[in-house]
Amino acid sequence: MLTALLLSDVHGRVSVLKRVVGKASFDLALVAGDVSNYSGGAYEEVLEVLSSSVPVTVVVPGNVDPPEIAELGIENVIVIHNRVVEVRGLRVAGAGGGLGLPFWGIPYLTDAHMSSFIKELEEALGSEPLPLHVLLTHTPPRETGLDRIYSGEYVGSRRLREFVEARGPVLHVCGHVHEGRGVARIERTVVVNPGPAMTGHYGIARFRDGGLEVEVELARL
Repeated sequence: MLTALLLSDVHGRVSVLKRVVGKASFDLALVAGDVSNYSGGAYEEVLEVLSSSVPVTVVVPGNVDPPEIAELGIENVIVIHNRVVEVRGLRVAGAGGGLGLPFWGIPYLTDAHMSSFIKELEEALGSEPLPLHVLLTHTPPRETGLDRIYSGEYVGSRRLREFVEARGPVLHVCGHVHEGRGVARIERTVVVNPGPAMTGHYGIARFRDGGLEVEVELARL
């Protein structure tokens, strides 16, 4: 069994993160963006905590994370955007950015932008019938409940949902919508928004059968 720590929206709260990673032993961490504080700083400190606490961490950038986050080169931390990596026997694809907000030179990220991100992921995955174990995005997929804001409106990505339906990853980890914490399903895919780590929320995923089966638990400090 492989145990993964699921995080999103740390927002620079290093003291809270230290308490979370100290709760148990994890084989890897999957982080769905917004590790920086609201000024775009503190991401290095956050990633250094993860580097020293978990054997390997995969991160996608959120809307507050600057492009420099991808250039840090911190040991055991892999920042991905529109690409695929293999870690601990899992194939992980990732795309960053949060719909409705600026991201890396895009003044207002739309589903059209997300479509271009997904196109790059599809090209990276290729046509080989290999399993996709994890999809890691900051934006949640549309109409899962994980993208529902306080007003009741769904603000997730339709294009992202289409990709999940087509590719069927075992697990999809997302964030961005703090109030959308929960677990849902899109056909055979388990989708989880672990909630904002800045307030002590996180998730735990336990992979079995070579990563083809997963159980997810929501937790908080």
